[in-house]
Amino acid sequence: MAPFEIGETALVVEVPSAEPLVRDLRERYDSSAAYGMPAHITVLYPFLPKQRLDDGVLAALRDLFAARRPFEVAFGDVGRFPDVLYLAPEPDGPLRELTEAVAGRWPEAPPYGGRFGDIVPHLTVAERLGGQTDAGVAADLAAGLPVTTLVGGVTLRVFDGESWHAEAFFPLGEPPVAEFAFPGPLRERLVAAILSGDKTATAGLLADYEHCGDPLPAAGRWTALIDSAGRRVALLETTQVRVVPIREVDEAFARDEGEGYDTVAQWRAAHERFWTGPEMSAVLGGPPVIDDDTLIVAERFRLLGSL
Repeated sequence: MAPFEIGETALVVEVPSAEPLVRDLRERYDSSAAYGMPAHITVLYPFLPKQRLDDGVLAALRDLFAARRPFEVAFGDVGRFPDVLYLAPEPDGPLRELTEAVAGRWPEAPPYGGRFGDIVPHLTVAERLGGQTDAGVAADLAAGLPVTTLVGGVTLRVFDGESWHAEAFFPLGEPPVAEFAFPGPLRERLVAAILSGDKTATAGLLADYEHCGDPLPAAGRWTALIDSAGRRVALLETTQVRVVPIREVDEAFARDEGEGYDTVAQWRAAHERFWTGPEMSAVLGGPPVIDDDTLIVAERFRLLGSL
C-alpha cells in the first residue's frame, strides 16, 4: 500500500542537478522516489487536496510565486533528522520564506500537517538507515558535494494512487525567453522537436554569450520557449550546463539535440554552418573561426509544460 493518500498534493522545488548524486540512493532509501517524486526540496506538504485546486487557487499560487525572484542555493553539507538523511541547502532563508508565504495564505495547510515546530528546508535522500549504512551513505553524499541549483520555480504535484504527477508549474518572477536559432523555419523545427520531447539539449558558442554580454544558463533556470512569432509556448528548465571545447561533444549529446544527427561529425558540420552563416556572422561582427578548441556552452534542459 502506498504511504500517500490519493488526491494529496505537494508544492516542491525540484533539483535535477542533484539527481546524478542522489538518484540511486533515493531509489533504495526514499519511499517517495518509488512513486515518481524526483529529488526536491519541499515547499509545502501536504497542500490542499486535489478537489480544492480550482482556478482561483491556481491563480493565487501563480501570483504568489511570480512576486518573488529566482535565487541560487548550494548543497554543501549532509544533515540528519531522526531516521532521515538529507542535503542541506544554503542559504535556506528564501526557501523558508516560500513556505511561510504559502502557509500564510492557506493556514489550513500547515507544513507537514503541523507535526513539526520549525521549518527546515532539505532534500531527503534516505529514511530509516542503520548506523553503519547511515555512515556509508553520508560519506558517499559528502564526496559528491557541493551541488548548486538556481531555484527558478515551484512545481505542484498530485498523488493519483500510483505516482506523484506534475499538475502545474509556477515560475518565480517572469521567466526570461529561450530563443532557438533565428525566427524562421529552423526555429520552428527546433520548437517542434522540443515540444515533442525529441530535443533535450542545445549548444551555443561561448563567444556569442561574451559578445552579447548575456549570462550563461544555469542549472535550475526556468525559461519561456518562444516561437518565430515571439509567442511563449512552453516552460523549460535547464538541468545541466558545461563549457567545453567542441572536440568533447559526444554522440549522446549530438543525438539529444533532436535534429536527427547519427554522428558527432554530422552534428559539428551542421553547427559550423549555422555559426559561420550570415545571420550569426552579423551578430558577431564577422564569421567566427571554429576549431577543436572552440569553447561551446553545452546545455541540457527538460520540458516542464505548455504555456
